[in-house]
Amino acid sequence: MKNLKQILAIGFMFNLALIFAQQQAFVTADNGLTLREKPDVSSERLGKLHYGDEIEITEQTNIELIIIDEGERIAGNWVKIKANSKSGYVFNGYLSKARFTKGIEVHHKGLQLRVKNLKSNDESIIYPFFEKDTVNVSVELGDSPEGKILVINNEDYERVSIFQRFKNSITLMNEDSNCDLTDWKHYNSDWKPIMRINASKFKTLSYSEEDWQKFIKTAIDDLKTEVIEYCGEDWLNYVETIKDVKDNPIGLSTSRIFLKILMTDSKDNITEKIIEFEIPMGY
Repeated sequence: MKNLKQILAIGFMFNLALIFAQQQAFVTADNGLTLREKPDVSSERLGKLHYGDEIEITEQTNIELIIIDEGERIAGNWVKIKANSKSGYVFNGYLSKARFTKGIEVHHKGLQLRVKNLKSNDESIIYPFFEKDTVNVSVELGDSPEGKILVINNEDYERVSIFQRFKNSITLMNEDSNCDLTDWKHYNSDWKPIMRINASKFKTLSYSEEDWQKFIKTAIDDLKTEVIEYCGEDWLNYVETIKDVKDNPIGLSTSRIFLKILMTDSKDNITEKIIEFEIPMGY
């Protein structure tokens, strides 16, 4: 009986160890993570996991690995994982236990661009240009493309430059609703280059409250006419006494943020593409 209890205890501890070993994790490597047959960088490649992929850690190892990624020292261990019906070993320095927002991806021939950690209202997070020069992204309420990390995978171009600008529009707010005059007059900022972190990473610009409040000179009577035509006569009561576009209940807010991508090939031909981010207003 004593031996039976010991066997049961060992079996229980083994199963408990397996439960704790099996953890969900998410791939954080910008360019993907190689799945290998054995916990060794020279082992056979079984496939590649993509940024944001969800995997299951089935076994921990004590085999350490340190790599240098663009000057950054990353230390970790090899772990055995299961993903997409495949099993193998990966480096856990590029795994996160916390689920995160993948962001959005924009694809053009020879170039992929990811805006990390940006939440979109659109059904798909991948936006192909195809024959278009502009793609439109509907940004989720409370988020913004400002201050985000961009990661590019450039296969065909000698140089990639990225510029940013914003557009301010008028919104009207009362206790129950809002009316956005996004098809009327706007303030458009100048294009400015965004910060390049390294060969494959950029960081978008952030704007201040002073930037959000910029607007063009506007005749108040013209504004009142637009309010009646676009928002309805009920809104006229709210704007009858205003003397300036910054008077309540009028608000100025950024309604669009644009990224301009210039891709220069080996013959100095330049391809220009635009990402237009629609920003929720009036909240």
